[in-house]
Amino acid sequence: MGAWQWSDQASPTPTVGVRATAGAVTMKDDPQAVQRPYAFVRGYDSRLHVNWWDGKAWHWSDQGTPNGRTISEKVGAITVQDGPQAQQRPYAFVIADDSKLYVNWWDGAAWHWSDQGAPNGRSIREAVGVVSVRDDPNAKQRPYAFVITDDSRLWVNWWDGSSWHWADQGTPPSHTISRPLGVTTMKDTPNSFTRPYAFVITEDSRVWVNWWDGSSWHWADQGAPSGQPVRKGVGAISVQNDPNAAERPYAFVEGYDSRLYVNWWDGSKWNWSDQGAPSGRFILDSVGVVTMKDDPNAFTRPYVFVIADDSKLYVNWWDGAAWHWAAQNTPPGRVIERPGEAITMQDNPSATQRPYAFVITDDSDLWVNWWSLP
Repeated sequence: MGAWQWSDQASPTPTVGVRATAGAVTMKDDPQAVQRPYAFVRGYDSRLHVNWWDGKAWHWSDQGTPNGRTISEKVGAITVQDGPQAQQRPYAFVIADDSKLYVNWWDGAAWHWSDQGAPNGRSIREAVGVVSVRDDPNAKQRPYAFVITDDSRLWVNWWDGSSWHWADQGTPPSHTISRPLGVTTMKDTPNSFTRPYAFVITEDSRVWVNWWDGSSWHWADQGAPSGQPVRKGVGAISVQNDPNAAERPYAFVEGYDSRLYVNWWDGSKWNWSDQGAPSGRFILDSVGVVTMKDDPNAFTRPYVFVIADDSKLYVNWWDGAAWHWAAQNTPPGRVIERPGEAITMQDNPSATQRPYAFVITDDSDLWVNWWSLP
C-alpha cells in the first residue's frame, strides 16, 4: 500500500535559503520515460534556483538571473514539447526588479534567459499564471504567460510558433482586476486544440474568466459563492471524466470566511460548491491544485493543498464519489512558513499519478510531501 512521505530538499546552498517558490513541473526525456520533478525557487540571493530529480538523485542548480537584474516575483513554470514524441523542455517565467517578464528555458542542450519585456508603456504588477497550448495533438506546444499590469488590466505574452507577442486582454466590463486566481486549458475532445482560461478576481471580490472559444476571447462573470465574497485565488485545473471526455475547468478560491470554494463546469453549466475547511481550522494560504489519475484510462481527481492556521499542510481531495479533508501535517520538527507548488508525478505512462506538494519551512528549506507507491 502507498503512503505519504516528507522529504527535506534542503536549500540551494548552505548559506542561501529558499525565499519563495517560482513554479514546478515534471519533465520527460521521451514519451515513455519516467517523469522527473523540477521545483524552481527564488533564493534569498534573488536568483533563480532549481531542485531537480535526474532519475536517481536530487540536485540543486543555480539558474542565475536575467542580465543585470534580480528576481522579484514568480509567474509560473511549464514544459514545452516540440512534438508528441519530443523531449519536454522546462520554461520558468519570472518578474524582475524592472517589472518586466523574463523566462529561463531549456533548449534541449543548454539553459537560456530571454527578456520578454512588458506591454508597451506599462509595467507588470503581478502574475496570473502560465499554460502551454497546442493547435492539434501533433502540433508544437506554445507558451502563454498571463500577467496583470499597473493599470489593472490582463495581458498575455504568447508564442505563435515563430515569434512572441503581447496581447491586451483588457478587463471585465465595468470592472477592474484586483487579484489573480489562476490559469488552465480546456479541450473539447482529445483531438481538439487547447483553449486557455485565465481566472481573475475583480474589485468587488467576484470571479471572472477570460477564455478563448477557438476564434475569439470572451469575459464571463463567474460570480462568487452564495453570501461569501472571494478573498483570493487558490488555483485552476481541468478535469476529465474519461480520456475521451471534454475537459472541465475548476477554479478554487478562498472566501473571506477562510473556507475553500470551487467554481466548476459540469459540462452544461457553472456551479459553486463549498469545500469547507479542515475540522476546527481556518485556511491561511494555498500551495497548489493538481489532478490525479489512478491509471491512464481513469477519470481525473482534484487534490487541493492548503496551509491552515496551525501552520500545517492539508489536502482537499476527491475519491471519485465524495470530497475529503486530510491532514498532511508538517515536516518532522519543522513549521511550514510559506506555500510552495503542487505537481503530479508518473513513473511510466501506465502508472498511477502521484501528488507532490512543495512547501518552505521555518529554516528556509524546501520540503516535499509526496505519495509513494508500494
